[in-house]
Amino acid sequence: MYNIASPTQARSKKALERFLNVAADLLASNQFEETGISQIAQLAESSVGTFYRLLGDKDVLLYTVHERFVEDGRAAVDKLVSELASSDLPLAAQIEGFIQGVILLFRGSEGLLRALVRRSSVDLQFRQRFHQLNAYIGQAFCRIALARKQELGHPHPEQAADLGAHLLLAGMNYFTMVGSMGVTPPEVVPGELSRLICSYLQVPHA
Repeated sequence: MYNIASPTQARSKKALERFLNVAADLLASNQFEETGISQIAQLAESSVGTFYRLLGDKDVLLYTVHERFVEDGRAAVDKLVSELASSDLPLAAQIEGFIQGVILLFRGSEGLLRALVRRSSVDLQFRQRFHQLNAYIGQAFCRIALARKQELGHPHPEQAADLGAHLLLAGMNYFTMVGSMGVTPPEVVPGELSRLICSYLQVPHA
């Protein structure tokens, strides 16, 4: 189990944040494995001693980057759901807003995501955290879609919302790992996924 004590001093907190940012950049550029601790400390404008005091080793650094990514993702999803739920948008617009919002949340983090997904294939803790984040996003989607389930034309709305969430997650994961969807330009993916899932749910458009 990878655990670190949260620093109490502001200087240590800033140093830890720099270590995490450097590690995230190295992961995104596929340079994490071959970069030594001394170089990581240099890039973070810190010292090797501070690295060992705050983190201990590279596995803990990697896990902490992943943990931050998951926590930031959950917080962003919560904010998105809160904004949509408090709006007076039609249900179709709320569902489309959620789908497009979630995709945009992770845009620009594809390299980091690919590195973390690869690690999750051999590390149970990483895999479990990814499953938890996916489940969190799926549950949030269902809350939006089922908030006015009487407006859904699908004969089994709960089942359809669950499958719609899986379609969204599968599309996001595929796009992250492969980087494209054939002839479909990346910029139209959010809108097209929204159209696909809303059609499946049979959400009426105003």
